[in-house]
Amino acid sequence: MGTVEMLAERFRSTISPELLQTRRFWAAISALTRAQFGPARRNPDAAAMQQAIDSTRDAFLGHGPVAWASLLIPTELLHGAGVVGFYPEIAAAVLTTGRFSERFLQRASADGFSSDLCSFHRVVLGASVEGFLPRPDVILSASSPCDSAPMSFAHLADFHGVEHIALEFPACEPTGGGTRVLARQIADTFERLLAMEGTGSEAKLRSVVEMSNEAGVYAREVEELRRQSPCPLDGWDALGQLAVIHTLPGTRECVEFYRLLADELRRGKANRAPERQDHRLLWMHLKPYFATSMPQFLEEKGAVIVCEEYNRWFWPEMDPGHPFDSMAVKMMSHPAVGPASRRAEIMIRLAREYRVDGAVHFSHRGCRQSSGCARQVRDELAAAGIRTLVLDGECLDEREHNEGQVRTRLEAFLESLDG
Repeated sequence: MGTVEMLAERFRSTISPELLQTRRFWAAISALTRAQFGPARRNPDAAAMQQAIDSTRDAFLGHGPVAWASLLIPTELLHGAGVVGFYPEIAAAVLTTGRFSERFLQRASADGFSSDLCSFHRVVLGASVEGFLPRPDVILSASSPCDSAPMSFAHLADFHGVEHIALEFPACEPTGGGTRVLARQIADTFERLLAMEGTGSEAKLRSVVEMSNEAGVYAREVEELRRQSPCPLDGWDALGQLAVIHTLPGTRECVEFYRLLADELRRGKANRAPERQDHRLLWMHLKPYFATSMPQFLEEKGAVIVCEEYNRWFWPEMDPGHPFDSMAVKMMSHPAVGPASRRAEIMIRLAREYRVDGAVHFSHRGCRQSSGCARQVRDELAAAGIRTLVLDGECLDEREHNEGQVRTRLEAFLESLDG
């Protein structure tokens, strides 16, 4: 049983918005985490989990201004501004892993939100209305890679009566003038966050950027180690670490997570990948966060995910002297930003670097941006000699996931790689 499942099992019958706002609840969560993982200084998962618990506790208990942020909002921005960051889309995945999401999906439906809307944001809407998310003081969203986030976050800003700051990606290639336009928006947002009287400053922002760079050294070492054969880290587990790369950069815990993980993989003591590795796969987009037999099925078939589109240190080293320009470059470096042809080009490069036998595009039902260009990405990868499966599925709403169909299509695809 994983950490989130274990914690959920312990508290599922008693969980309530009131309990989430008590110190004793978060003390119990921390104690259970330490009991499972041991000291954070020795275990990368413990370091990441403890930071996630601490920041979520601070958000619920109001230990500073709370800023909600969508995917691709640079974490360095929030850490540098000294506000408590909370990431609702990550929280939705955690709630799903803990088997809480169906309740919130039903609440969102009862409130009139269409089932066609991305389930990540339906879970967020339902959980927020029911009081299971910390109250924000400000909400930040980015216009890419997702249309749902700016719209649902704007609705929630009205619901909570707080400001919604929307960062708009320029409609151009992620270089040159467009980066400068985005950098100015980030700089303005930083000033507005500083005005909330957290613990931030320009000096702290520079320090945070330096720490992010330090973590990046180890993260890139992990990626280099994963290029080896056999791959020492299975991507299904790595996709469960998505919260690390999207919430922790700029913290000491992020440095420790990647330092410890790189050390484990380097010494071959991590035991984080199956022994049988007949097929090396590139995985695009996300995965289901509810219980599924897919990871066991892949292992049975000798397939290992060696690289993931969303779980990579995808941006270059940042310049502490020019933090806003660097954060703009970071945002625009993500493969989901820009035209589908750019995304395909990046995936082809990764497929070759990691010497994959094939690629899987997991097309989350509610994600129009990723799924909408899946066919073009598949065709461009095919033209480059990389077989690709577009696998329709659902990340959070288990009711919309057809396990049998997914297994059948995966099996046929893996068999085709043998031909």
